[in-house]
Amino acid sequence: MAKMTALQVFNAVARNCGEATVSGLTSLTGLQLLIWDKIIEAIQDICTDENTRWKFLEAEGQIPMTTGNYKYQVSALTYGADLMTEDRESFRQEDSGIHLKYKTPQEWDTDYVAGIGATRTGYPDEITRYAGYFVVNYQATATQNGKIIYFRYWKTPTYYSESSPSGTCDIPEPFDRVLLVALATLKVLAYLGNEEMAVYKVQVFGNGSDIEGSLDKMKRIHSSPIIKPRFTAVL
Repeated sequence: MAKMTALQVFNAVARNCGEATVSGLTSLTGLQLLIWDKIIEAIQDICTDENTRWKFLEAEGQIPMTTGNYKYQVSALTYGADLMTEDRESFRQEDSGIHLKYKTPQEWDTDYVAGIGATRTGYPDEITRYAGYFVVNYQATATQNGKIIYFRYWKTPTYYSESSPSGTCDIPEPFDRVLLVALATLKVLAYLGNEEMAVYKVQVFGNGSDIEGSLDKMKRIHSSPIIKPRFTAVL
């Protein structure tokens, strides 16, 4: 079984809603546009659930250090430009053997009131992310130039495009069929006030007793492991 394409997902939702199927996605009108919008909204809801991190969105990022710099723009990274959420416990620099401690921007401002001066050079041991940049607490010299800070993260999900009917999204099969299509159908029928939405609500969320919803099934199979903070013993 292959993953469903954008066109296949659209037509599956359209059939559920009593709408005619289409051969392309670039000339949608009326209810068809509503269906398309709800499919994109469903991908957004599934992939950006703040209580769940997905294995199929996991990736490894790299921050190459460069001489004289301590700020690195996320969108300019070769590995990590599609970052949505970072694993704050995962930043590490292998050459120095240092695990970088992640600090919130507020903690950073408290600890580095004067900023990162030119005399603070070497391998960093702390990091934060703010305004689209990773910021470390030491500027790189020629010794650190080209060395990599590695980290784990969850990427921004891939959305369907109207210009690519054969494109796929990140949601693994068969959950593109049993979850994405059902959730998008639920959203369309709810918007239309159609009582058949109740059928798809049970399919997605279960009935709270003997029927498990497809969303919980996917969480059980495809959720990332729970992240446990590191603890350093104080002797």
